[in-house]
Amino acid sequence: MMDYDVTIREVDAEHLASVRVTCAMAELPAVMGGVFGRIMGALSAEGVQPSGAAAVIYHGWTEDTVDAEIGFTIHGVFFPQDRHSDIRPSHVPGGRVAFTTHVGEYDGLERAYKAIQAYAEANGLELGKMMWERYLTDPSVEPDLSKHVTEVFWPLAGC
Repeated sequence: MMDYDVTIREVDAEHLASVRVTCAMAELPAVMGGVFGRIMGALSAEGVQPSGAAAVIYHGWTEDTVDAEIGFTIHGVFFPQDRHSDIRPSHVPGGRVAFTTHVGEYDGLERAYKAIQAYAEANGLELGKMMWERYLTDPSVEPDLSKHVTEVFWPLAGC
């Protein structure tokens, strides 16, 4: 089991080209793969390069479903030319966050979130209602999921 180093950081807001989806939690990995591909195609068509890693913002969830915004951070605001596309300009919020890094398969990310929750409770901090992940490892370059690096950001409430 991985130990997590949780810290409090101040992060800047970033522009995002994204698609917001609501789907079954179990379907999210497949949905993410398709959406990431569509966004990369749209960015390429507009001559826009991602400025950082792929990201997913979790706006809400139940035991079975998730409301997530899937995207890539970009420099500047993205204005898709196809008005019928579901790819939209958005942003990753800035502010004070509880932060940790997860190394390994994505199905183990729950442990990172539990570590952040334990840290917040131990330090009298209140966590916000949404959070996001940034995926630093390109699966086409590193297919071994045990080596994938994911950053986890959970904003502090009221910050």
